[in-house]
Order: sequence, then C-alpha cells, then structure tokens
Amino acid sequence: MEKPTELFARLKPQIFVTIYLLCMSFTVHSELNEEPDLTSQILTVEERNYIANRSFTVCSVAQAAGSEASIDLVKLITTSLNINLRSTPQLSWQEGLTGLKNKTCDILPWATYTIERNRRMNFTTPYARIIRVIVTRQERAYVSDISSFEDELFVTESNNQILGDLKKNYPRLKTIQSDLTATALELVMEGKAFASIASLYSVANLFNNKEFGELKISGRLPPEFDDVVSLASRKSDAMLNAILDKAVRMTNPKQIESFMSQGAILKFEPEIDYRLIWIIGTSIAIVFSLLLWWNRRLTGLNHQLAIVHAELELLSITDTLTGSYNRLKIDRSFAQEITRCERYNHSLSIFMIDIDHFKRVNDKHGHLIGDEVLIKFANTIKKNIRGNDLLGRWGGEEFIVICTETNIKDAERVAEKLRVLIENTCFSPLKEITASFGVTQWKKGESQEMLVTKADLAMYQSKQQGRNKVSVTTE
Repeated sequence: MEKPTELFARLKPQIFVTIYLLCMSFTVHSELNEEPDLTSQILTVEERNYIANRSFTVCSVAQAAGSEASIDLVKLITTSLNINLRSTPQLSWQEGLTGLKNKTCDILPWATYTIERNRRMNFTTPYARIIRVIVTRQERAYVSDISSFEDELFVTESNNQILGDLKKNYPRLKTIQSDLTATALELVMEGKAFASIASLYSVANLFNNKEFGELKISGRLPPEFDDVVSLASRKSDAMLNAILDKAVRMTNPKQIESFMSQGAILKFEPEIDYRLIWIIGTSIAIVFSLLLWWNRRLTGLNHQLAIVHAELELLSITDTLTGSYNRLKIDRSFAQEITRCERYNHSLSIFMIDIDHFKRVNDKHGHLIGDEVLIKFANTIKKNIRGNDLLGRWGGEEFIVICTETNIKDAERVAEKLRVLIENTCFSPLKEITASFGVTQWKKGESQEMLVTKADLAMYQSKQQGRNKVSVTTE
C-alpha cells in the first residue's frame, strides 16, 4: 500500500496547479457576480438621499425558517439598489408586527395583504405565491379533500387569512391556530392534531430537520387558498415602501422563484468522497480558466444591458412626461383590483380629473408651458394621495386616480381636497389652474369600462355646472 508521504510527493505538482486554477476561477466568479449599480437609474434624487448612509432592519419572522432566509430574500430583491440591511433574531409573526410598530425593524417580508393590516402597514407589489399544503404523520393516507376529515383537528398558521377562508368554505372543520409552523408540526407529530395546514416553503425548510422525519406532505389545498406575499413597511414610511416597490418590480421573477425553490428542497447529507471532490474541482477550475477571456469581454456588455433593461421596464409602465402611470399599467391595476374586490368584497372607488380650459393654456402660452403645467399638476396630485392609491395619465389633460379600499364618501373627500389644493397652487406664469372631478364607486359585476364611463359622466357633469367642481355618481 502506498504511504501518504509518497502519495503527496507524487501529487504535489498537480496540487499546486489545481490551487492556482481554483484561485483563477474564484477571480472569474467574483467578476461575473459583480452587480451593476442601478440606483441612479431607478430611484429619484429624493429616494437616493433617503437610503444614503442609512441601514434598514429586516424582521426575521418564523415563516422564513430562519433569519438568514428573511434577510437573504430582501437582499435578493434590493440587490440592484445598494440598500444597507441588517436583521433581527428569529421572531414570531406577532413579534414581527410589534417590531414594525415599535420601529425596532423596518421591513417585514412574507407579508400577506389584509384590510386590517393595510391600516397599519404599506405593502409592495406581491413577489411570490404561497402554496398551502396539508402535513400529516407518515401512516396517514393521502388527503385529497379536507371536507372528508371534518371530524379531525387541523392546525393553521395564525398570520394570514387562511382560517377565515377555511371557515367560509368548510364551516364544520375543527381548527386551532399556532404562531409558529414548527409548533404546528410538533402537535401533528405528537398526535395532538390530525394535520397542519401551512405554506409549502416553510414546511419544506422544516422538513430538513430530522426531528420531523415522522411527517409527510399528504396533499394541498385548492389553488384559491394560495396567498401572495409582499414586503411590508410602516404606514408612516411611504418613501421606503415606494423604494421597496420599485425593487420588487425590477427583480426578475425567475430569481425569486429560484430562491424559493432552493429553500424548499429536502436536503440530505451524503458520504463525502474527497477524491471525487478533487477531480470535480480541478475540472471546474480548468473550465472557468478557459472561459476567463470571453467572460471579461461580456462583463461590460452585461452592465449596459442591465441598465437598459431597468430603464425599459420603467418606461413600459410610466408616462414619460408626467412620471405618473400610463394606460398599460392602469389597465393591469384595474383588472387586479376588480378581481380582488370580487373575491373579498372590498371597496374600490375612482375619480377622473380634467384640467379646465387647458386648450387655452397651449394656445396662449405654447406647448412647453402646457407641458410644465401637466408635470406640476401630476406631482401635486401624487404628493397628496395615499401610497396605495394609483395615479395615471388617461390622455391629454385627463388623469385618473384608483382609490383602493375606499368607499365613495372617502373618495369624494379626497377629490375635494385635491380640487382646493390645485385651485390654490401657483402654476407660473399662469394666474391659476382649476380642475373638474368625477367620482364613482365600483359595484359588484361592473367591468372596468363601465366604471370609467360612470366617472367620465360625473366629470362632464362638473364641466356643465361651471367647472372647478367635484361631482359624484353611483349609477
């Protein structure tokens, strides 16, 4: 048998070559993963100043199956904006909500939208869909329909609307709630509950722990029980929500899907064959070394492509003159909001705005002054509506505001506030600018076209009554 010293002497040249090639591969890997700084292309000056020299704390809630998962997710989403992040120790969902309220943390990942939470928190555009699965002991049969097990006890997560939806669809189902998914799984493993209903992501992460080896995923809830998750922040911090929302919209969904999939893989630890590692490592190092020249040429091009892609994404949903949303974005938002109202019976109001006698402005002062008026008009509205409301340019001097979770009375108050504000704003060199408003509320069964037509008719009623008025219609 060959002695270890003789083996080392025989392999010493190969070892040095391998170490050199591995070092070269790490250099290439570093260059390939150098992210372009897109902050200046995506954020406004005010937003860049807001995050400069400031760090934000991520609430590491228990759904993430560990603090690393929470902060890694937020880092992935905000990677192009260079936001400084730190994380809390692992918290329960209620502790995360308390931390957000007490300002011990700033960003709450894995947040699902509810009317109640919307009063206390801002939500970004959803970044992922959460599938609800049914977890039982290994000896249990496959659960295809939970209505067949209404005599059994189910444990659910306490941080989402799942309990309400279950009671609505399965009124006889016996349920209890648990703050932590791990606690729910322990109740099932100990036989104190028949099954746990939880997110696939959190369950798969916990299944990597050998303590839950007696459990299995025995089924899933129908797709209508799935939830979408967002990043949440304090209601008072609209600027942070706007920045996070841009980060979510600019993140490639495939990257988030890959992150979630990695977290949901059930892991095992095979026996390590170090000789195989040497062979594979050397092969990888050689391949990376051969690709070095080509990858260096691509680095600059990738940087430019990333910038162009970010700009195109924003341009595709933004009116280039006023910076408000364009028709494409408004149409998409209408479809989403009407679907949500149909499902949860929420309130939705809109109002149309038309600048009075705007043609006279263009005829008398020229189109450049007219453009300046449109820009200032849009900025005035944007600064005085809620963070969850959407402002869009409908065409020419017409604008539309979508007021989510708002009844017609509240929408009328917002419109009247804006009308007075515009009337008292200086639009130099003009003496004054006024606007006519048409307010209406969505009714069950109405389409986007019907809703816009109602608001349009109300706006023209304001015009006929002398302009600079707010008119309301429910029909």
